[in-house]
Amino acid sequence: MNHFEPANRRILTLKPGKERLVANRHPWIFAGAIARESGPANAALADLLDPQGRRIASGFHSQHSQIRVRALTFGDEELTEATIRERINAAVARRMGSGLKLKVPKNDTRLGDRQSSALSTSDLTPFDNAYRLINAEGDELSGLIVDRYNDIAVIEIANAGVEQLRPLIIDCVQQAIAPRGIWLKNDIPARKIETLPMDPEWIGEGEPAAEIRENGLHFHVDAPSGQKTGFFLDQRENRALTRSLAAGRRVLNLFSYSGAFGVYAAAGGAASVENVDSSSSAIELARTNHALNGSEATFTVADAFDYVRKTTARYDLLICDPPAFAKSRGDIDRAARGYKDINLFAMKLLDPGAQMLTFSCSGHMSLDLFQKVIFSAAQDAGRRISFVRRLTAAPDHPVSLFCPEGEYLKGFLLEVH
Repeated sequence: MNHFEPANRRILTLKPGKERLVANRHPWIFAGAIARESGPANAALADLLDPQGRRIASGFHSQHSQIRVRALTFGDEELTEATIRERINAAVARRMGSGLKLKVPKNDTRLGDRQSSALSTSDLTPFDNAYRLINAEGDELSGLIVDRYNDIAVIEIANAGVEQLRPLIIDCVQQAIAPRGIWLKNDIPARKIETLPMDPEWIGEGEPAAEIRENGLHFHVDAPSGQKTGFFLDQRENRALTRSLAAGRRVLNLFSYSGAFGVYAAAGGAASVENVDSSSSAIELARTNHALNGSEATFTVADAFDYVRKTTARYDLLICDPPAFAKSRGDIDRAARGYKDINLFAMKLLDPGAQMLTFSCSGHMSLDLFQKVIFSAAQDAGRRISFVRRLTAAPDHPVSLFCPEGEYLKGFLLEVH
């Protein structure tokens, strides 16, 4: 079936007065804004009409999600197969651009013999050999995420329309980076809403695992068992900041997962590094990554909330990077209490002059609310705190101006007085 043919598309007509939604170019069109529908119910694509019957947008369609259309084009712009290919190619080109250059120079001896083992194409990329290739709305491809880990790619598809175009997307990714294999991470909550298959798939040779290089450091990525797509690529620049702050400091890495912040801190000359995570498998991964980089650390399997209450240790640099506490808008109040609790007790472990990187990756938690939570935590902890820098995701995670909800990762570098 040619999904791009007009006869194979769903036709959705906006309710009167809802045209502003499209005028602002926000890609999400919700069911509540739709007056009537026609055409194939399971269409991959939909055309959105205004109340007068004029096409005003086209995009990926879903018959089950509250987001009925994820708009890709607006007005008279045609949505074709070439549109998808051009946007994927443009996303790849942006990651190759010198304006985002973060990689370690080719003559950096810290890479040793490992440097020659990477794909030749990856040596040309601005992010070493691991980076987000496609960031959904940020690359005008709502519902699609693609990450590259050395010679494998990981794809997340969160929309039924995108799923029907999967062969096209896979072909584009294969042409763009020629991966050894592609891991389709299908066990994400959005796919359950979309009534899509939840079993992950591997297309390729060998195992869906890789060793990546990031700013001269090395990490093991196992796509099937890893959180998110296997590694928190969005924290790249914040890890580099940690490295620059760590010299001579006692470092606590809460919710350590792969231990990446701890590895960076050790590489920056930390006096000590403590990784804390409630998952024993995550702690083992942290051990592996410290060993890959020849760095020493201590590892504790513990609930971070309990740990910060019970430990008597003191720290000069603390990283607090918890998982998303707010999975939906209804979770915001509970999430705010959780963020306040962990930050309050973490602040009590810091000596004057210490610094703290604290984050929220909950998309439903606004920056303003998160700042208020940190303010409240500092007040209750009885600490004098300054905001030194606002922190966000790495530049391979662009955010559309028309869809600010895409800026899910937010954080602050704090200093204790």
